[in-house]
Amino acid sequence: MDCSPGIENHAMFLVQSPEDLIIREIDEAAEELLLEHLAEAVTHLSPTQARRLYARYALKKKFREIAADEGISGSCACDSVTGALKKLQKIFAKNGWLEKSAKEKSIGK
Repeated sequence: MDCSPGIENHAMFLVQSPEDLIIREIDEAAEELLLEHLAEAVTHLSPTQARRLYARYALKKKFREIAADEGISGSCACDSVTGALKKLQKIFAKNGWLEKSAKEKSIGK
């Protein structure tokens, strides 16, 4: 090979360009803002919807597991989580927190 010994050790350290660092900072800030908005929106859910939404997405439980935990049917658990998601979507839309699509951005909406 025409490489010096130990070159593989140096390949592990990637140097990011200033643009990459800025993009990463913007992405992290956007994610933090999204989480703040989500935390605010969840306060508008019923305690039951919030609990089931948490079980479904944070704890990664299946609907049948949520149903078994709460003594309800799987379809009831599914309907509750679906209703919570729809309510969150309405809250995000009402507050202007939804991200515009690339098409909307390009036409200036």
